[in-house]
Formats: sequence, structure tokens, C-alpha cells
Amino acid sequence: MVLCSNFIFAMPLDTRKQIKMKVRVKIEHRSANLSYPVQVHVNNSLLEIAFEHPSDDITILITNSITGEIVYCERTTSFENIKFIYLDKCNRDEEYTLTISSPLWVAIGIIELE
Repeated sequence: MVLCSNFIFAMPLDTRKQIKMKVRVKIEHRSANLSYPVQVHVNNSLLEIAFEHPSDDITILITNSITGEIVYCERTTSFENIKFIYLDKCNRDEEYTLTISSPLWVAIGIIELE
């Protein structure tokens, strides 16, 4: 029992890593409450994007930070709370820039795959 529990607790079950996003919000009032409209996590080659307020007008763009090559580009046309993107075309040695934008805000973060 002890050996089994040591093995289970030694191996992390959730290996996803949160990506810090810099958000630029179009502010119409000084008293606007700034919240993060999107949270992004990466787990190996799977990118998970969670929207606070889903919209049908979101653009997701992933580019190679060094070469500027576009790896992934999508404009959503449905109200999705969570979006999953498999990053099978991305190299583990390189850094990628994730840009998520809507008519009201833009969020930018750096993806480093493990």
C-alpha cells in the first residue's frame, strides 16, 4: 500500500502548464473592471484555451517567434467555452507566440513546449 501510494504521488497527474497572457482591453470607462477574458494551458502538445465570455468572433493565431511562420490560424464562428488545439506541427526546441483577439481585447502569450 505504501509503495503504491508513493508511486502515485511521485508522478504528477496533471502536467499542464499555464501560459501567462498579456491582455490589452479597449477601455470605454475609467471604472471598467479589468479581468482576464481568456486562460491558456499547454499539456505536452495540447493547447487548451478557456474563454470567460465566449464569442463568435475570436481569432486564434500561433506563429513561430523566430521565423514568423504561421503554424495555426483560425477564426471561430461559434460560441465555445473551451477550445483545444493539437500542436503537432510545432517543434519542442522553438518558441511560439499565441495571439487571441476579439473586437474588444487582444491577448498575447509565449508557448514553450516540453
